Amino acid sequence: MEKMISACGLLCNECPAYQVHLKDDQELREKTAEAWSQAYNTLIEASNIYCVGCTTKEGEHFGHCSNCYMRKCSSETGHTTCEECAEYPCEALDEFFHIVPPAKDNLDSLRK
Repeated sequence: MEKMISACGLLCNECPAYQVHLKDDQELREKTAEAWSQAYNTLIEASNIYCVGCTTKEGEHFGHCSNCYMRKCSSETGHTTCEECAEYPCEALDEFFHIVPPAKDNLDSLRK
């Protein structure tokens, strides 16, 4: 499967929420909700684990993805990913890259 890179550089096709969408896998949905609830110290219901992928405009997206600054910004500017922007990397991305360094590697690989 070809890489599906989100606006911020995450690999959508490796995301459990996207995998649940593709496979309609209830066990993965429940495991992901439990793991993310623990990781982010909040309650995430299994019914909320779904996503058609960041770059897909229509369809269901995981809660945070619907509110993601980078996704919204790239959509408004007409960019598929943030690396296409003249301001790359912006302050929001720099903060995000400290948390998820592989996302920067993914976007930088597109710039080459």
